[in-house]
Amino acid sequence: MKMKTFYKGLIFFLPFFMQAQTGVFTKDPMQTFHVDAAKDNTIVPPATPQILNDVVVTSDGKLGVGLLNPITKVDVRSADQKGIIGLGTSTQTAAAAGGGAIRYNAGNIIQYSDGVAWHNLPMTLPPKALVLANKSIALSLTNNATTQVDGWSVLTDAQSNFTASSGTFTAPRNGFYIVSFNITLSDANIAQNSRIETIIESNTATNNIQTYRSVNSYPAWDVSTVNNIVGGNCTAIFNLSAGNTIQFKVFHNFGGNRSINTANSGTNNSISIYEL
Repeated sequence: MKMKTFYKGLIFFLPFFMQAQTGVFTKDPMQTFHVDAAKDNTIVPPATPQILNDVVVTSDGKLGVGLLNPITKVDVRSADQKGIIGLGTSTQTAAAAGGGAIRYNAGNIIQYSDGVAWHNLPMTLPPKALVLANKSIALSLTNNATTQVDGWSVLTDAQSNFTASSGTFTAPRNGFYIVSFNITLSDANIAQNSRIETIIESNTATNNIQTYRSVNSYPAWDVSTVNNIVGGNCTAIFNLSAGNTIQFKVFHNFGGNRSINTANSGTNNSISIYEL
């Protein structure tokens, strides 16, 4: 009787010792231990919607929830963007919890332990993008054409988001950005019925007017020739995603090529970008 019981136990455990990978509710485990909680994996590898209810443990002890290839000890960064961790309150001392532990405090504060005391996590928001630049380098603007304004001198670039050589700003994160652009042209003839357009342009049309233009026009004069300095400015708010870009351009049809005014160390030509 005892021998029979022994064999039954041996038969029951043999599959777990003999297989390199163990699956629960799946016959095709993708890691050392793989649970298909919804029993819906029908192909190998499973499709993204099916992976979302899976839990795996890798051969080096990493736990993945909603993904098959965790890269940290506990990885919950699933494709459904619901990979959050719920923290509870705790009465443990910081020493008992150990350095690196985190908890939710009853005062609606997240705290961390340094092994000695509990400390409130700082509530400081990440620094905002801020760019200020001007242009004192000569640039010729072709008549009846649109020219990208490049070769800027950076005064402030809080997070290195602006490429001065091309005049391109790259959004560091999703959000709203207020952008202002000013340009001044050197003294020259102003043709009748002419205009200058100051242009701020993004590379995305999603939730945006892709190109903002401000127009200064010069209708017919009562004299044959008028010489003067002309300029333009444009301000707009863009809803950008991380990686979207902003560039600055000018169009004019004054009857001949025009140079920008580089007097006053380029302060007549400026851009400012501020993340709201």
